[in-house]
Amino acid sequence: MQEFLFEGFDNMGDVVKDSIEAKDEKQALTLLRKRKIKVTKIKEDAKPLLARKKVKSTELMQVTKKMSSMVKAGLPVVETISILKGQAKSYGMKYVLSSVYRDLNTGSTISEAFGRHPKVFDNIYLNIISAGEESGALDEFLGKLAVMMEKRDKIAKGLKKAFTYPIIVMVIALGISTFMLIKVIPIFQEMYGGMGVDLPAFTKALIAVSEFLRDPSKGGLTFISVIAFFFLFNFALKSSLKLRKTWHKITLKLPLFGNLIFKSTFSRLTLVMANLMKAGVPIINVLEIGTNVSTNLPIKDALSNVKKDVLTGKELSVLFRRDNLFPPELAQLISVGEKTGNVDEMLNSLASYYEEEFDLAVGALSAAIEPLMIVLVGGIVAALLLGMYLPIFNAGALFAG
Repeated sequence: MQEFLFEGFDNMGDVVKDSIEAKDEKQALTLLRKRKIKVTKIKEDAKPLLARKKVKSTELMQVTKKMSSMVKAGLPVVETISILKGQAKSYGMKYVLSSVYRDLNTGSTISEAFGRHPKVFDNIYLNIISAGEESGALDEFLGKLAVMMEKRDKIAKGLKKAFTYPIIVMVIALGISTFMLIKVIPIFQEMYGGMGVDLPAFTKALIAVSEFLRDPSKGGLTFISVIAFFFLFNFALKSSLKLRKTWHKITLKLPLFGNLIFKSTFSRLTLVMANLMKAGVPIINVLEIGTNVSTNLPIKDALSNVKKDVLTGKELSVLFRRDNLFPPELAQLISVGEKTGNVDEMLNSLASYYEEEFDLAVGALSAAIEPLMIVLVGGIVAALLLGMYLPIFNAGALFAG
């Protein structure tokens, strides 16, 4: 897709200066004619499209919250969008809302206007907007959408926080160890060489590691090999679907972190399904969107199987119970919902439960990892210092004897 800058007049005679995405200039002109814009000038924009039109999820969430409040207060949607585009912080959001505003003024529905920007408004967003539009309760559905986005953002930040701290501490520990092995240990090595003392096996091992790391042909090659391994592994994951599935299965079984990934995945999934079902989206579409939302491939495959078999008329609870990848409480609560006609409420309760469990898991992980990381870093430094001072301790013991 390319982007074209254009100038012209809309059907009300107002001057329009904006841009449009299209395969080529011919398609761009066709799209503009459909929007009842008389084009006087058009040219391809040389500036990268993604660099100018990226919209952050946090900004979209804030815009959705404001939109919900304004519509609830009785403000017309067109006027709401007009105000929001004036308040937009980024070029991307301003561009999108300007386009939506124009489309609304030329007769498009809200869902149609939003639907022209799939990179900003995903299927979940569009389905809920469409349901709110059809039911006449747009403010209510916008409010639900804002809450859902906030919860999804909170889960993503929690997951990021849980993984970031251990990585930072490990990098610090590795940095301290490398510094001591390359810079500090050679000083002790030179000192002991001049003294002619017999070195303990542990000290000799540390000196050997230090010499290995300082040798460009060995240490440098090892460093390059480690970096190359990570790049190759990442490339292999992207290239091989089978390897990616295996890796995703392993991540779900990792100590501490596996439970966190599992709960965050099902918290997001049940939250999305609950909101879509509440909006009246057909179950087959709910499962389709749920499958697309899931990033873990084994869970994605399991959901895809449920989606295929739901067309046979089997109850949803039976299908979720069939695969042991799904937690038992998911099938149990869906079964209750099927009997009472409140599947969406059961899924919403489950989403809240998983969110609480996820928060507890993040807290427990942080509480467990912090002292472990301190012990790890302290242990590494203590071991290196002990190895360097052992010859002095041994010499002191000999003199004392």
